[in-house]
Amino acid sequence: MNPYEDDIPDDTETEEGPTLPEFIEKLEEIWVNEKLAPELLQYEFDVVEIILDQIQHMETNLQKIQKKDFRVFFHEMELDRIKYVLSSYLRTRLEKIEKFGFNLLHEESQEEMNFDLMSEEERNYAQEFTSNVKKYLHVVALKNMPPNMQNIKFEEICSKPQMDKSVFIKVKTDCPGVVIENFSDYGEEEVVDLTARSQHILRYRPVASLLKSGALKLI
Repeated sequence: MNPYEDDIPDDTETEEGPTLPEFIEKLEEIWVNEKLAPELLQYEFDVVEIILDQIQHMETNLQKIQKKDFRVFFHEMELDRIKYVLSSYLRTRLEKIEKFGFNLLHEESQEEMNFDLMSEEERNYAQEFTSNVKKYLHVVALKNMPPNMQNIKFEEICSKPQMDKSVFIKVKTDCPGVVIENFSDYGEEEVVDLTARSQHILRYRPVASLLKSGALKLI
């Protein structure tokens, strides 16, 4: 028995639709991108839900295989690997939410950010975490300060992503005319053509939109 049997749910089964190995490959890509990007990236709801469904399928099917079957060991190893990548992806996002929570919620409130950047659970966590931080700081410090120093605007002093951090990228599709430097004071720009399968080290800010569009990935 193959634990991947009936892998993809009915709503994803099309002649040209992605297969489970392709979903796993996509999970690994978004995991690496999330770990290496300085900012919180879009939550990949579809990929996460598909992988969670397949983990349940695989666990159910593995229970039907006799323990003496040598295939069980290899399938369990693969299942553990998928679980590790998924949990690391979600854990990395939570670490960023804890680090940039005030900034994320402020930008959402100002409609400067895609409201779907975080999952509903992540947004609830961000709100609870930042609220607890505020309460803690008030108890241990702010309440003992003069009244004129107690009104702190956390969105102004909070940590923000280092968007000019250097990153390694691998180009997936040709990206002509990418502006990587803008010398506005001189009316000049540095423009490069990023060709498919090429690799570069660049500042994150100029290529952030290309990463989010899927034209390149971080390595």
